[in-house]
Amino acid sequence: MTTSKLLDNLYKNLTWLIVLMSIIGYLAYRTFRMEGDIQSVANDPNTWLNIAFVIWLNLNVQSGAINSGITAGVDSEEFKAADEVNNKIIKSVNNEMVEFRKYVKTLNYNEMIRAQENFLYKYGVDDVSKLNKKQLRKFKRLKPIRHDISGFNLPLYYELTKNGEIKYESSFNKNKGIWRKRASKVLTGILFGALSVSIVFNIDGLGEAMMSVIVISTNLIITYLLSFMPPMFRLKFVIPKGVILKHTLYSGYIEYKKGTHILKEIPMKKEVVEVVEQEKTQED
Repeated sequence: MTTSKLLDNLYKNLTWLIVLMSIIGYLAYRTFRMEGDIQSVANDPNTWLNIAFVIWLNLNVQSGAINSGITAGVDSEEFKAADEVNNKIIKSVNNEMVEFRKYVKTLNYNEMIRAQENFLYKYGVDDVSKLNKKQLRKFKRLKPIRHDISGFNLPLYYELTKNGEIKYESSFNKNKGIWRKRASKVLTGILFGALSVSIVFNIDGLGEAMMSVIVISTNLIITYLLSFMPPMFRLKFVIPKGVILKHTLYSGYIEYKKGTHILKEIPMKKEVVEVVEQEKTQED
């Protein structure tokens, strides 16, 4: 089975996998019980060390899963094909963005006209004045299709800074963030050092330890799946579908320029019409 088919099957059965892992974790939890009351457990330093260790594991698994999900999505054939089409659209539309925006405004106006005409046809009338009060209220609340082209000329995958900037830096600095990495290693060392202080081998606690490992493992698997699947699914399935819609919209614009795609033009405001008519009169 190829990696692509494996990811597809994983996504299709994601809900059942999470349910299964949750049941296994719950079963393991129900097979053992807490020793002592809540106060004694809360006062035990080992409790907080265990919690810190599990949080540390979850953060690392989540970070790795998100990166793996992004990599799997970007490396998919669906994303690569969509990215190629999107780059061609960007190169073309950037040269005529003003005219393209005018087309989209005109298209949205036509969507509104079409929705209104369909509403009137539904009630068997040809004019708004023939609608009753109830129908007129519905008419005023119509929500026609609206084409939003914000981000139309952006690449499919990019990283945005806090200042809203897209960085095109394509180099790797091995010393960048070195102190943050060292701090992370120090904290990791402290955590594992605390877990291993005065450690002795206790064969009687092996079964309890295994049950704890099962509970933690099910939690980590669920964390991995919930962190891995969203970016992979969006990059592999959602974004390529969006590019198809983008290509359809831009193709409509090309046909509009050629005159093969006819749209009703947006009527000018009364004041503008009067000025245009005055200018024509003066020219005559």
